[in-house]
Amino acid sequence: MLVAPTTHFVSLAQAILYRGAGLDVVWPQMLALVAIGVVFFSVALALFRRHLAV
Repeated sequence: MLVAPTTHFVSLAQAILYRGAGLDVVWPQMLALVAIGVVFFSVALALFRRHLAV
């Protein structure tokens, strides 16, 4: 489940909403969300470019 972005988002949102955590506490979750987003975007872009080339 660590690959799913919702796991990291829920952890991040709970830390901010319930504990008032700052960026110094939630940066690992934010980094994981950005990394997952970059991977998904890269795959989608590659598939889109391949589709246009055909």
